[in-house]
Amino acid sequence: MTSFQVEPGAADDPEVVVLAFTGELDLTNASELEEHLERALTANGSRLVLDLRRVAFVDSAALHVLFRTARALGKERFGLVVEPQSAIARVFEIVRISQMARIGDSIDDLSAVLPPA
Repeated sequence: MTSFQVEPGAADDPEVVVLAFTGELDLTNASELEEHLERALTANGSRLVLDLRRVAFVDSAALHVLFRTARALGKERFGLVVEPQSAIARVFEIVRISQMARIGDSIDDLSAVLPPA
């Protein structure tokens, strides 16, 4: 069951894979979220940025997927773009995901601080 949409995003750096999500990331679609992330990395590359500015809700199951991805890639290769005043930005602050992934408010700014592979 999908309560989100995903589409490829664009970054100035061709080695940065960007996926833009819309909707809700939760228990009902956490495995599908993980499949999208794995497919993007397998097919394309070295660094991954998730544009979550149009995501309204993230639950613990989706957070687990994000943390697992962050552990696998490291802070140098994984970033999350969020609206600074959004509810999910507050959730990310509470769970301290910024210790595992880079957080930014635009794709270009974030991809610029991810060092080349």
